[in-house]
Amino acid sequence: MKKLLLAGTAVLAMTSITNARDITIAQSSDLRSANPGVNRDGNTDGVILHIVEGLVGYNNSGEVKPLLAKSFETSADGLTYTFKLRTDVKFHNGKTMTADDVVWNWTRYLKPETKWTCLNDFAKGGAAPVKDVKAVDASTVAITLEKPSAVFLGLMSRPECGYTGMISPDSVSADGSFVKPIGTGPFQWDEWKKGEYIHLKKFADYVSPENEGKPDGMVGSKRPLADGIKFMVIPDASTVKAGLESGVLDTAEISPDLIPEFKASDKTQLIVSRNNGKNLFYIQTRDKVLSNPGVRRAMAMALDLDELVAAASNGTGEANGSMVSQDSVYFDETQKTRLPYDIEAAKKELADAGYKGEPISIIANKRGNVPSFPAAVMAQAMMQQAGLNVQIEVLDYATQVDRRRSGNYQVISQSVAPRLDPALMYSFYVGNKDKNASLMWDDPKAVELMNAAYAEADQEKRQKIFDEFHELMLKEMPGIFLYDMVDVWGATKKLKGQPVWQSNARLWEVSVED
Repeated sequence: MKKLLLAGTAVLAMTSITNARDITIAQSSDLRSANPGVNRDGNTDGVILHIVEGLVGYNNSGEVKPLLAKSFETSADGLTYTFKLRTDVKFHNGKTMTADDVVWNWTRYLKPETKWTCLNDFAKGGAAPVKDVKAVDASTVAITLEKPSAVFLGLMSRPECGYTGMISPDSVSADGSFVKPIGTGPFQWDEWKKGEYIHLKKFADYVSPENEGKPDGMVGSKRPLADGIKFMVIPDASTVKAGLESGVLDTAEISPDLIPEFKASDKTQLIVSRNNGKNLFYIQTRDKVLSNPGVRRAMAMALDLDELVAAASNGTGEANGSMVSQDSVYFDETQKTRLPYDIEAAKKELADAGYKGEPISIIANKRGNVPSFPAAVMAQAMMQQAGLNVQIEVLDYATQVDRRRSGNYQVISQSVAPRLDPALMYSFYVGNKDKNASLMWDDPKAVELMNAAYAEADQEKRQKIFDEFHELMLKEMPGIFLYDMVDVWGATKKLKGQPVWQSNARLWEVSVED
């Protein structure tokens, strides 16, 4: 371990000397691929976010707004989306983006040989099957679907899809093999030293989309204020902490247990930012004991959710019993309702359900950046007060994931990455458990409502769907939602701006003062 720390510090020291005007950021693992939406993970998505852009993107409240498109409109039948392209967009090789480039990108994404992560969403039988993409003129593209889909634009904007980013055809060789991402974003590809760092440099000709002068999700003001970004691969948390304290690193995610230390330091600053991800207790609704909704409701009513969240989040979180994020445009008064904290009512639910003290196991992991274990410990103590025989099983994260995917569990304390459209969040939990054992809830009405949310584009009508879904969830309690995920980052005092959004580094409109 000592050798690792020294090696990491040495690399950081060299970074400080050679790239003084870059923003230097640590991430826990290396880039998997520079090919947008292909062979990706969360850290990969965060790098690609700075290089490529899609026709549209999410704003802070989860609404989809134009990005490379100047505007878009939908036909009356909901099948054709017409995008008017901005005429001021250049690829990093200096070429102007046209409608033909958009058609080329979509054609490439939809080819199975590209191995695009999101192909199934847009292929026949998917949530938004694309029938045709054509250039109407040099600055207009029409995309026609086989069936109406309210999540088409949201799916396009997902990190997992590489943001359906537009890259120059020069990004691939003559035989179609990928070379490097030549995108349109505020930073451009420069160098990748595998296992050590990825370096991006400022795109001097970048033009922000229309905005109000401030960052707003993937859209808004996107000026590259630094000369470049260096993503350092540093899996060791102690090395990251030392780098931030010395000023060699400019920013990085930190463990929540460091919050008091970073708050008190005169060398660093603490950055806390809520995202749309979820911390929850995932319940196996086909379990012999937990198949009874009364037992599940009793579990929820035994929790003093505000107290649990305050402890598990180190005071950074706010209780939210809804699948919908507090920052979503769809989070309303109905979404704020949750079952009351009531021990006596919980005991009555258990008695009515015929619960006889059967053991209930909560699987947790001890990763430092999620509340899986502390939330489970708090819940165990609270549920025992209502007469629930709760035990905790600690597993490594990979094994926990395998257990969830196989359906081999009773309760899992876990965190789920951000999905900005509520319907996309629902799809992680709701559906046919016979076909996908990882799903949590297969109530026919819940599936019906989820499918309706996928198809209905009108915001007011969608709100009613989400509200009905929430009310059904409170009756059935297929899982217990605790609070929206919170990003906890540290930074040097010299860093200006907000370097994190939805668990991803977002380093436009961010600078480091000399």
